[in-house]
Amino acid sequence: MLRPGRGTPREENERNQRERLFAAMVATVAEKGYDATTVADLVSLSGVSRSAFYRHYDDKKGCFLAAVEAMVEPALTRIGSDESAPAGMERARQAFESLMGLIVAQPAAAKMCIVEVYAAGPEGAALIDRSMEQATALAARLLEQVPEREGLPIELVGALVGGIQKTIHKRLYRGQEDELMDLVPQLWDWLLSYPVPPGPLRATRRRTVNAVPFAERQAQASPPERILRALAAVVAEKGYPDTTVAEIVERAGTSQRTFYEHFSNKEDAIVAALDSGSAHMLAAALPAFRRAPDWPHAVHDTQEAMFAFGAEEPEYARMGGVEMYAAGKRALDQREVVTEGMEGLLAPGYELKPETPPIAAEAIGGALYSLLYDHVNKKGPATLPDLVPTLVYVTLAPFLEAEDAYAVAIG
Repeated sequence: MLRPGRGTPREENERNQRERLFAAMVATVAEKGYDATTVADLVSLSGVSRSAFYRHYDDKKGCFLAAVEAMVEPALTRIGSDESAPAGMERARQAFESLMGLIVAQPAAAKMCIVEVYAAGPEGAALIDRSMEQATALAARLLEQVPEREGLPIELVGALVGGIQKTIHKRLYRGQEDELMDLVPQLWDWLLSYPVPPGPLRATRRRTVNAVPFAERQAQASPPERILRALAAVVAEKGYPDTTVAEIVERAGTSQRTFYEHFSNKEDAIVAALDSGSAHMLAAALPAFRRAPDWPHAVHDTQEAMFAFGAEEPEYARMGGVEMYAAGKRALDQREVVTEGMEGLLAPGYELKPETPPIAAEAIGGALYSLLYDHVNKKGPATLPDLVPTLVYVTLAPFLEAEDAYAVAIG
């Protein structure tokens, strides 16, 4: 706090107030979480008056988003402008280590910016999306200086950044940020396991997928499944926080009594919906995995089947790919169960190339999820099959020669 009395310029005083509110936001969110944090908490801890708070911000969310923005963008800019290491491999690695070091040194701020930010609704998601775009641009610029990494497609760079982000998110979410610095060498080796693809990541054949109309799929479903798909549809349109049980049962063509016979509340239902959507997706994908002639083609056929399911069931694809971040801890835990199960499908890759970093399976899962999230957000679920070549290359490149991974990816 500034010393009381005359003589402090107004701009300096207001900047000081904002910084104290940001510090109070970090501390309170670390203790209570975003949802439980109140304006009263912030003014009490910061020493800023309530009237001064509302001169700066309309509400808690406005202060929260401003605090995140004030921390993320300058940090990435500072890391990207550090030229103390020689250009090339050394500078790229220094930037990566600086980022991880900053997260470990400030875990409360990092958790607020990477984990809690989704609790701020669409505005929070939009802010993290902009941050990811900035991080991807920075990574692309640094990788251009690394031998044999010039010209990596920007979509592939974005996937790699997404894999790193998901690894960080998981550690912060679980309070295991101390593990991050130990993971730096493995994550760096994983990043460097991606050579430039020999050609464009576009399929030589296009599998046409047409979604069955929602009403037709609902007519064939049991009452609980109708409720879950209806929930996914409403969440896809309005977001989880604004979805109500009344809207779910109306879309399902059932009653609130039927809803509460199967689910205790909305949170119960979305966890069940995530589980149901994942189960249906795996039911479509695993036969393709088993029928394939070898592991690389099993990866291709499985991911093709998974993303065809996403196009056929767009409500589940959007809910599981985008909206579940706002659905709370149980939904995030359910996603981890699914992604960790999928990591087991990569075990044959380690038999082909045992020196692949152990973290690769987790990072690849994060990269694939990041591609799903970005594609559904920008283009919608209908064109998910177009993403398969990039998904397959991301999965196979750490384990195969670039030419072999590419041939399977576009085949």
